[in-house]
Amino acid sequence: MTSLKPAPAPSGPMAPWRTPLPVPLAAIAVSTATEVAERLRAMGSAQALGTPVAPTQAGLESSAGAAVLHGQLDRLRPGHGWDHAAHAALADATRAIEGPWSAHPGLFGGLGGIAFTAHWLSQGGSRYQQLLAKADDAIVPIARARGEQLAKTPTGLPSRAYDAVAGLAGTAGYLLRRTENPAAVQSLRAVLAGLVVLTGEGPDGPNWFTPFDALVPESPMAKEFREGAYNLGLSHGIPGPVAVLSLAATAGISVPGQEVAIEQAVQWILNHRLDDEWGPNWPAAVPPSQQTRDLPYPAQSGWCYGTPGIARVLWLAGAALDDDKLRSMALQAMAAVYRRPWKVRIVGRSPGLCHGVGGLLQITLRFWNDTGDDLFAAEAIDLTERLLALYQPERPLGYFASEAGGELVDRPGLLDGAAGAALALLAAGSDREPGWDRLLLLA
Repeated sequence: MTSLKPAPAPSGPMAPWRTPLPVPLAAIAVSTATEVAERLRAMGSAQALGTPVAPTQAGLESSAGAAVLHGQLDRLRPGHGWDHAAHAALADATRAIEGPWSAHPGLFGGLGGIAFTAHWLSQGGSRYQQLLAKADDAIVPIARARGEQLAKTPTGLPSRAYDAVAGLAGTAGYLLRRTENPAAVQSLRAVLAGLVVLTGEGPDGPNWFTPFDALVPESPMAKEFREGAYNLGLSHGIPGPVAVLSLAATAGISVPGQEVAIEQAVQWILNHRLDDEWGPNWPAAVPPSQQTRDLPYPAQSGWCYGTPGIARVLWLAGAALDDDKLRSMALQAMAAVYRRPWKVRIVGRSPGLCHGVGGLLQITLRFWNDTGDDLFAAEAIDLTERLLALYQPERPLGYFASEAGGELVDRPGLLDGAAGAALALLAAGSDREPGWDRLLLLA
C-alpha cells in the first residue's frame, strides 16, 4: 500500500482519462456495459412501438439516463447506432418539457436533467441548440429567483431546496456547463450567492439545518432525527453546495464570500467526523442536541451518504482553495474506506451509483485519475470485479436496484438503476472521460 500523498494539483478537465484495469478486465467491463445498453435500447424501441403514455418523473429520469449511457457508448464506439439510440432516448425524455416538471430545474427527475443530457449529447454545442435554448428559458429565471430567495431566507428549508439531486446545487452544476450563455452565468451567480448565505450561521446555528417538519415524512431521516438534522450526505446535505461552490471557483466563477463559505462549511464537516478503528468517517446527519461521537453508527460508504462522497468534496474544496491539507484529508478518508470490511461499508448489495458499488467505483476512478496512486488502481480493479459479479443476466436489464427493505427491483435510470452501473463500468474500462459525472458533482 502506498503512502497516499496528494498530487501537486488535481488533473484538469482536459487531462486524458485513463483506465486502471488490466486489458482483459477492461474488455469485460465494456462488454457488460454494452449489453446493459443493448437491453435499454431494446426496451426503448419496444416502448416507441406501443401506445404513447403521459410521461412520469421516473420515466423522465430513466430516459435521460439511457440517453447519457448511449451517448457515452457513441463516444467509445462511433458508427454502431448509439448516437441514434441516444437521440431517441432524449426525445422521449423531452416529452416532459411541457409537463409538470417544467418548473423543476433539478438534475434528477427535472428539467435540469433533460438540459444536462441535451448538452452532453450536443457534440460541443453543434446540436440541440433549440432544445437547450428552450430549456434555459425555463431553468435560468427559476434558478435565479430561487437563488435570490435562498439568500434572503436561508433557514428552515427542506434539503431539496438546495441539494445536489433536486435542488440548487445540482442546478448550478448544469449552469456551469452553460457559461457561453450570459443569462445562465447571471443565474449561476445568483445561485452561488444564495448557497454562500446558506453556509453561514445564525443565532441558532448553521443555516442549512433542516427542522423536523421540513424532513420527508416517514423517511429514515425523519424517523431517526426527531429534532431535525444537519444533513451530511453529498446527495441531500451541505456537501453538495460545497462541491458546486468549489467547482465554480476552480472554473473561475465566484461571488463575494465564496471562498470563506467553502472554508467554513468544510471546517464544520471536518469537525463532525465520526472516526472508527479504520480511520476518518462521517455519519449521515447530525442532530442539533448531540455530539457526533454520541451517534450510534456512521453512514454507508457510498456516493449519497458516507465518507467517499465527503472525501470527494474535500478534494474539490482543496483544489478550489489550493489547500494540500484538505487534499491529504480526502486521501486519508478514502484509504480508511478501503480498509473497512465489506459488511461495514454497507454498499455491497447494490450495483448503483447512488448508494452502491457503482458510485464507490466512480469516486475511486476519479481519485485514480487525479493522483495516479496505485492504491486507487488496485481498489478500482476490486470494485470493478465486484460490480461485474452483481450482474444478473436473467434479469431484464442485468442490473437492479436494492430497496431499503432488501427487495431487488429492475430500474433503468442513472442514479440508482442499470444505466448508472453501466456508466461506471465504461468509466472503469475505457479511455473516454466520464464528464457525465458532473450530474453527481464529482468533477
